[in-house]
Formats: sequence, C-alpha cells, structure tokens
Amino acid sequence: MSMFEPAAVTRELPPELAERLDIRTRETTASTNLDIRELAESGSPEGTVMIAREQTAGRGRLGRSFWSPKDSGLYMSVLLRPELAVTDSLAVTVCAAAATAEAIDALTGSNAGIKWVNDIYINGRKVCGILTEASLNADGSMGYAVLGIGINVADRGFPEDIRDKAGAIGAESSLRPRLAAAVLERFFAYYDRLPDKGYLSGYRKRSILTGKRIEYEQAGERLTARAVGIDDDAKLIVISPRGEEIHLGSGEVNIIMNKEQK
Repeated sequence: MSMFEPAAVTRELPPELAERLDIRTRETTASTNLDIRELAESGSPEGTVMIAREQTAGRGRLGRSFWSPKDSGLYMSVLLRPELAVTDSLAVTVCAAAATAEAIDALTGSNAGIKWVNDIYINGRKVCGILTEASLNADGSMGYAVLGIGINVADRGFPEDIRDKAGAIGAESSLRPRLAAAVLERFFAYYDRLPDKGYLSGYRKRSILTGKRIEYEQAGERLTARAVGIDDDAKLIVISPRGEEIHLGSGEVNIIMNKEQK
C-alpha cells in the first residue's frame, strides 16, 4: 500500500475549501509539523497541508514522542497564519479537537470524548493527539501556527509503554483520505469564525474530565482538584480542596488523570 495522492483528499472536500488548500503527501517523514514549519519559513501560504504515511520522529506536547508507524494512522499538519494574539492561540487547538472528534464520530459512529486540552479518547483509550506550535514575530505577535493532528486509525499493536492507554478509531487505513477531509472541513468551518467560539459547546459536552477529581502539576508541585467545566477562554475550571475556583491554562499545567480515567 503506497501513500494516497492529494486528489484523494481534495475530491472529498467542498470545492471552495479544496481551492484554498494545498495538500501534499509524503511516504515517510520525520515529522509533518517540522515539514510545515520549513514550508512556513519559506513563505508558503495558510492552508498548506502535509500528510505522511509514516513519521519517524512524531512529536507530542511537552516534548513527548508520538508513535506514528506506517499505514496505522493519519499524520497531518496544517499551516495557519491567524491574526491572533499568542495568548489566544489555545483557541486553535480547542477548535481542532472539537472538529476532529466530530469527524471521527461521523466516520465511525463512535462517541469520542476530549481530555482537556488536546487529546481525544474512545472507550477510555487515547486515539488522537493534537499539537499546535506557534512562531512569533519580532514584536511578539504570532507569525504563523503549525497545527499537527495524529489519529490512530487501525490497531496494529502498540508498544508496551503505551499499550494500556492507546487505542485506535477502528477504521480501515483506506479511509484516511475521507478522514483527513472530514477533519479539515470541520476545522476550517470553526477556524473561519474563530471569534464566535462556535466550537466551545461541543467541546464542553465531550469533556471527559468534567465532574472528576484530577491531579495536576503547577510550578513543580502536584495538586489535586475537581474539574467542573471549561470557561469561555477554553481554560479548565477546577475547584480546589479549599473551595477555590481556579482556571487552568494549558501553558501552566499538565493534567495527570487517575488510573481509572485513563
């Protein structure tokens, strides 16, 4: 099985969206995020998309690796040039998570949940990770953003260190072009109206942390709290043991789920 052609994705898209996207595919790459970053630095426009059959150095948040074997997943990155303050960049990740969960459900009939802020779960197992990386201009404004989405499509066996928590959406690898198109269509529908925050309602409904006790790390200290919701800036609202309401941003914390929540 070789890599599908870009046309396999574009023919699944609405014509107006297909015209504004430059979809490229590669058999193997170190990281589609790195590919898009290089294209961004060379002046490529917003809407440039890279999809790989395999990543040899896939990347996740906080410097983690993302397992990306050949023909097991959809590994896709998108170049964005939003007019956003860096402090508002969380919105890109949040609307991508909502769009991706909707696309997965549409193709598989599953009920995907979102672990704040960027992981998608089905039946208690992580099936997708999202990584947004921003580049800043000299004045501190956002120059561009690279949105990376990695979805485990088919379960061909996971490494021992992630076997107890990783899962796949249970689709055939041949459905990757349709899945890519479904994600892109839903993402850009939200992205084009980002200030409206239309993605938040669905994101909140899919939150798998709301109502649960969590642990999180802040300034090197491990703390406990109860998650109660998502605020209008997509921050996680938690109640501390002392009854304090705290709004956590993704740059401040690393959520650690209890074993029964993983």
